[in-house]
Amino acid sequence: MSTFVDSAARERIDADIGTTLFVEAGAGVGKTHHLVTRILTLIAADVPVSRIAAITFTEKAAGELRDRMRTALQVSTALTAAQRDAALDDLDAAPIGTIHSFAARVLEQNPIEAGLPPGIEVVDELRAGIAFAQRWRRARGALFGDRDAAAAIELLLAGGATLGNLEDLARELDAAWDRVRDAPAPLLGPITLDLQPLVRLLQSILDRHGECSDPDDAMVRGFPLLQGSLEALQTAAAGGDITAQLTALSTLKRPRPNVGRGANWPDVESIRTLVREIDPLKGETLRAAIDPALTRVIATLGATLEAEAKERRRRGTLEFHDLLILARDLLVGPGAATAHARLHEAYPHLLLDEFQDTDPLQAELAVRIAANTVLPAAGWVESVTPAGRLFMVGDPKQSIYRFRRADIATYLEQGERVSSVPGGATVSMVTNFRSTAPVLDWINIAFGTLITADGHRQPGYTPLSPAPARSTWDAIEGGPPVVVLAPTDAEKAEQIRADEAASVASAVLRAVGRHPTATGAAWLVESRNRETKQYERRAARLADVCILLPSRTALPALEAALDAAGVEFVAESSSLVYSTREVADLLLAVRAIANLADEAALVLALRTPMYACGDDDLLRWRVAGGRWAVDAEVPECQEENPVAGALTSLASLLQDARTLTAGGVLARLVSDRLVRAVVVDTPRSRDVWRRIRFVVDQAHAWCDATHGSLREYLEWAELQQDEKARVAERSVPEEDLDAVRITTIHQSKGREFPIVALHGMGTGWRSSRPTLLWSDGGRPLAAFSAEKQLESTGYTEAYDNEKEFLRAERLRLLYVACTRAESHLIVSGFQSRRTSSWGGLLAPALDAAPGVTFEWEPLPEVERPAGGAEVAPVVEWEAWLAERARWQEVSARPSSISVTGMAHGGSEPFTPTLSFTDAEDDAPFVGRRFGGDAGSGTALGTAVHRVLELTELDAEADVEGTARLVLSASGVDALGIDAATLATMARSALAAEPVARAARLPHWLELPVTAVRDLPETGPIIVEGVADLVYREEDGSLVIVDFKTDQGVTELSVEAYWKQLNAYADLITEASGQVVSALYLVFCRAHPAHVRQKVRA
Repeated sequence: MSTFVDSAARERIDADIGTTLFVEAGAGVGKTHHLVTRILTLIAADVPVSRIAAITFTEKAAGELRDRMRTALQVSTALTAAQRDAALDDLDAAPIGTIHSFAARVLEQNPIEAGLPPGIEVVDELRAGIAFAQRWRRARGALFGDRDAAAAIELLLAGGATLGNLEDLARELDAAWDRVRDAPAPLLGPITLDLQPLVRLLQSILDRHGECSDPDDAMVRGFPLLQGSLEALQTAAAGGDITAQLTALSTLKRPRPNVGRGANWPDVESIRTLVREIDPLKGETLRAAIDPALTRVIATLGATLEAEAKERRRRGTLEFHDLLILARDLLVGPGAATAHARLHEAYPHLLLDEFQDTDPLQAELAVRIAANTVLPAAGWVESVTPAGRLFMVGDPKQSIYRFRRADIATYLEQGERVSSVPGGATVSMVTNFRSTAPVLDWINIAFGTLITADGHRQPGYTPLSPAPARSTWDAIEGGPPVVVLAPTDAEKAEQIRADEAASVASAVLRAVGRHPTATGAAWLVESRNRETKQYERRAARLADVCILLPSRTALPALEAALDAAGVEFVAESSSLVYSTREVADLLLAVRAIANLADEAALVLALRTPMYACGDDDLLRWRVAGGRWAVDAEVPECQEENPVAGALTSLASLLQDARTLTAGGVLARLVSDRLVRAVVVDTPRSRDVWRRIRFVVDQAHAWCDATHGSLREYLEWAELQQDEKARVAERSVPEEDLDAVRITTIHQSKGREFPIVALHGMGTGWRSSRPTLLWSDGGRPLAAFSAEKQLESTGYTEAYDNEKEFLRAERLRLLYVACTRAESHLIVSGFQSRRTSSWGGLLAPALDAAPGVTFEWEPLPEVERPAGGAEVAPVVEWEAWLAERARWQEVSARPSSISVTGMAHGGSEPFTPTLSFTDAEDDAPFVGRRFGGDAGSGTALGTAVHRVLELTELDAEADVEGTARLVLSASGVDALGIDAATLATMARSALAAEPVARAARLPHWLELPVTAVRDLPETGPIIVEGVADLVYREEDGSLVIVDFKTDQGVTELSVEAYWKQLNAYADLITEASGQVVSALYLVFCRAHPAHVRQKVRA
């Protein structure tokens, strides 16, 4: 370790547990290793691992830290056997995890003090999104239900705002309800528009009409417009209707301020000056009303959403942000002493990883726990914590999560604080074990140019040093370490994206030695072997390449270029997956049946490869009088048009969608339209299959969590295209797939790749303004439209400041991308020529840092790898006939048989393995007839079973109402039975002794059972059935109950019923390994029900 330039810092991090350390850890410096070593040092000092809180940024990082801790504990020689064994025993339950899991632990340990029920449930992001939709509906009702808030909304809507704007504002306030609660109390004044200053200004201009000597002067020609606007303003002002006033203000017309001949006026410049004053005064007048209107809306929404948060707290159903707020609140105020003392004692050491991306709440929670006393509500940043209790590590140059409330200013302020107090110190780790020296040299020069200290917006750049154990890189042998792709002269955005994508694809071909016109073998890549700690080199392959995108805008062009180059690839980020063509096509088809009024979605769905309707087909359909509707009639002579078949398919899907979930609709669509088969002969078939599987699986998960409609699913799916969406980002990797990876820069954080290509530099970023910002004093500031000046007073200044923070973060995002590279870095030099772009930000670095430049060239023609399977040779005719006969015989056998069919004389014999006998008090059976003639058959029995299932064996349930619903849904009324009769049968069953007993015990209704049996005639076959009711007795044994609705029964039919129940007992025992102690038959037509019983012999 003495050979490292930062050896002293590393040794201090490992061993100095008595000092509060603030560590700046550059990219690839091995901070996790030192985090593990510090924890081992604490354990060696007799600190139990259960009292060391290690906070990571992600669950994946927490799992990795725990695994590395376990490995280190097993081989450590610095610990005693007792210390090692105790730490290993407690490791799984140790507080190692994300800040949210730690906050949940804190709340679970102090539920009474936190005002929570004993057990809390943490709602995942998927369910939280659905819950917000419900909260928004209630908040919208509160807005329109409050007279003052409704008036404010009316004003904002008249000014150009939309309900979508209000929902966005509610979403932002919901995510920051603690800041709304803690904000200064707003001044809720009246909402008025004072039009008089504007009326006076317009009148003063019109009064000078007589000064003009030429009635055809350009300024005078604009006076009629001004006169009309004046009259509209006067009328609106007199009427007192604020909406009418806003309309008059927003439609105000004026002459152009630079017209009018000087010769026609005594002083033309003075009147021009008056005209120029109209727009500023109009804006000032508008803002005077808009600001109180926005303040009123924010106040009403904030109060509603805070009440919703209190209700979540009361129920103990908490979302991620609630955890942080309530854990912090637990340590604030006069009643916090008990909880603080408990937590201060429980966690004497807190280690915070990735501190640069911390929410201020996270930092505050850690500082409050570490402090010796309860800190005041404000001023916690200035507090002094006991030495050694806090350890913070992070890289300010990798702070890229501002949109999730990560605040670089919190990091920088805390670093300054630690270094200035006794018992605190700041150290840095700069030796990089990831990248080769030439790559690091380029990064240091490039980002030393881009990243410069700027107060609390941007840290200064700290250069990285290469690991001394690495050998010198030979660019001739190993390939160029840094490549810059020279831009073209293209000006249009679409062409820039296409040229940039072609350059990246060409560079990838060069890197793996597959470029048809370039000489030389594949580049070499050098990675560190985790076992031997030695650096090893080998030839590059596609799986070594990762293309990083700042956003998904550049993805379609990149996919097209890689396809053209014959390069297989995998898009890993879900925000990218939902933006791919195959998934977009699926969602278009779903949208076409979810919203039948959306003709555009229908036409676009018809043009997808799933339905393959060309523009000529669509034109012929339309010319023939065809409508754009799923249920459209086929025009004459259009029966063979692909549009007709496509609409028929969609109509069938629409019919089935009434009983399918969104996941079921997608799965049906994939199956019916042969989506997988269509791509089987393409180079990327596996990637397309993986994407489809990922999306369908997520749809099923969404449906399980929400039970939402198709339209609600589509709204959720649209949100997944946002790079900020918090969902599972990668499906299970396919290790045997040699393919280029594509992901967003955000999703590459914490990862490393032998070759990184930085793509999408020719694209820009979203220019829309945030809906919600905060003033320095903590006041919420909203904005809906810059053009219509719908914004809070002070928003413009806050937005100007926010833009500077965002620009600084974008530079850091580029730094994160480049520091993922191990051996080679390919940097796009493209940039937009018209708007701001990522390439524009990077341009100064490209001017300062050296690199091998690849000039643009057309994408070379390459031989695409075959995607389909080879055709097998044709077999001999006789052999084919024999094989065909064998398969005909096999396929004629049933794949499954029901328990009922076996018991009632099926062709397959059934030999039970369990033995049951009549209960002692059960009289011998004689033939019986129950009830009248109304209703018979399987449909009636199904209806009775359905009523019993829906009532959940609750005798107090609305059985009659349930019976009516079941009859209406199943059509059993056609059999001549009414709801009253059906309800009577159900109540008869509910009152039966075994059913009433089951209601009080753990039970399962309509329980599917299945097993494989080797039967003489068929060989292995699936035996399946559904047990009406199974319940667990107090002794742990299982009891099976079967409901019967027969009008008449005989000894023969009852014997078949017992065989059926015996089979169920066999299958359930085999599946569960538990004893079945009794069987019951409940005949529901009798009043009371007639019950037969058998018990285990």
